[in-house]
Amino acid sequence: MKSTILLLLIPIAGIASAAVLTYEGDALPEELGWERVGTLDADRSFDSGRFVQFLRLGDWAPGPLGEADFYQRYLGVFSDKQGFFIEWRVETDAPSSILDSSGIPTVVSAAGTAAANYHFTITDARVQVWRSNFLPILLVDIEPGVPHTYRLELCGPPLCEEHEYAWYIDGRLGDTGVAEGPYPNSNSVLIWGARHYQFDNKARWDYLRYGLVPDDSSGDYDSDGVVTHNDFYFFHECLTNERPGINGGPGNDAGPGCRFADFDFDDDVDLFDAAEFQLNFATKT
Repeated sequence: MKSTILLLLIPIAGIASAAVLTYEGDALPEELGWERVGTLDADRSFDSGRFVQFLRLGDWAPGPLGEADFYQRYLGVFSDKQGFFIEWRVETDAPSSILDSSGIPTVVSAAGTAAANYHFTITDARVQVWRSNFLPILLVDIEPGVPHTYRLELCGPPLCEEHEYAWYIDGRLGDTGVAEGPYPNSNSVLIWGARHYQFDNKARWDYLRYGLVPDDSSGDYDSDGVVTHNDFYFFHECLTNERPGINGGPGNDAGPGCRFADFDFDDDVDLFDAAEFQLNFATKT
């Protein structure tokens, strides 16, 4: 199976718990604990706070081979946890026509178990979701030329009646249903990245975050039991509408990733929630 897989599992400064790990696209992934795999010759740079990969044909004998640049980490620490999420924001100019020939340009893949797989192939104008050879492939059109925010939430007993999943694009539900099995487990691996397939392409990664879904209305994004400056970084994102996938402000549904910031349970994140966040700041949740 031809694939390009990139995983971002990188803690940022200030996180006091492994309950949520995040890569913010501001350093080389391998410097922050990711294992780099692939052809190892892709051009990498940073642009406006985003990690950029440029993929093209490489000079590999006996003939040219498309470059591949992937990063991976194992998820065993989250084995058997209920309420797990992966969220990432990325943009690619790989044409969606690649999907017609089974090429895989930009991907975030939450895979590694026989029971449950979540494989996302992202192009400029379309996203492909594969979970099993026995299930239909899901195709969703997206607006080209802009970054999009993707979020996968997984839930299992006893938190949920059965193993369930929900997948969002820019805060809107793209697909949901009963999962094929629990995820993650001790063998699960998270992989993200991009590769060349037929066309040169660039992938621009804003961030990748994963871990335990924080409790609603807790203000505690990283689930470490304390509301601190680290939580404010993510709370402030939910208060604004400056980034795709977040629609903060009065009367707007801020999105599934911002439920932790909604203290009054009205779906929006506004100054009322900001006042409550201040009251909970640096206190046990």
